[in-house]
Amino acid sequence: MDEGWDTGAVFLDIAKAFGRVWTDGLLYKLIKLRIPGSIVRLMATYLRGRRFAVRVGSNLSSERAIAAGVVQGSKVGPKLFNIYVNDIPSPRNCQTRLCLFADDTAVMSTGASNNITDELNSYLDLLGKWMISWKIEINTNKCQAVYFSRRNPKLYRRAIPWRDSTKYLGVILDKKLTFKQHITSTRQKINAVKSILYPLIGRKSKLSLSNKLLLYKSLVRPVMSYASPVWGAAAKSNIQTLESAQNIIARQLTNSPWFIRNRYIAKDIKLQPIKDYFKKLAVNFFRAIENHSNPAIQEIPRYDPSLPRKKRRPRTLLLPD
Repeated sequence: MDEGWDTGAVFLDIAKAFGRVWTDGLLYKLIKLRIPGSIVRLMATYLRGRRFAVRVGSNLSSERAIAAGVVQGSKVGPKLFNIYVNDIPSPRNCQTRLCLFADDTAVMSTGASNNITDELNSYLDLLGKWMISWKIEINTNKCQAVYFSRRNPKLYRRAIPWRDSTKYLGVILDKKLTFKQHITSTRQKINAVKSILYPLIGRKSKLSLSNKLLLYKSLVRPVMSYASPVWGAAAKSNIQTLESAQNIIARQLTNSPWFIRNRYIAKDIKLQPIKDYFKKLAVNFFRAIENHSNPAIQEIPRYDPSLPRKKRRPRTLLLPD
């Protein structure tokens, strides 16, 4: 985007991903990967011949065969699903990227605005044929695309509408990447968790201050800081929303009267301001990705203090000069 290029992203919804895995196709792929025959036979025994029944109160239905899918909730289930989609076709050009995390799938294309839709459609056509071959169903009604354009990408000849925002891996991505909607949603989640924990961390709680602070840092603050290296460089007014949430909780933890300033409360209990805590997390994250095995992670632009501050990259704004 710094070079005048735009990015279009399509977020795909795989219908009942784990429950629709084609058993024979999965076993075929295990053989193609030269998995030892004993393990393939074990997996065949594990996946085939499964049956289920439904109980409602004292009533039990007749048994039905399970024709497809990996066992959900099992340790081996996600691994088998990853093997099943391991040969998913790669984009034909370097400007288009496929992002997979279990069954969360996104296709992104970067380039000149008049080429992005064509590139996305080209790859989605290739991807759609592969999914038909391996009996993977896409819920096109739930697919979303984020980007400005007069044309829409298509899958199975159905247009996927551009949206102002979408949710991917728990982060709400708006078209301008202000993350205002995500922060608003995060504030709502904080309020929900705080309500549940209020008997333990509220003003009338009998727990010690150290225990209440531990509960906040263990159960509430992680909700606040989830994926913050991505969105922690949002506008100060948005971050202040979370700072205010922490200040309110700090007052509850300490049962402080109204006339005590927030900064004194935070100093007394050694609680970092949210913006400083986000910077700490960002430093740890961006240092760790230097040796990350995922090439897409390694390609995140490095911090360059010579860049003007209007380049609102999270790494540029969150890391110290």
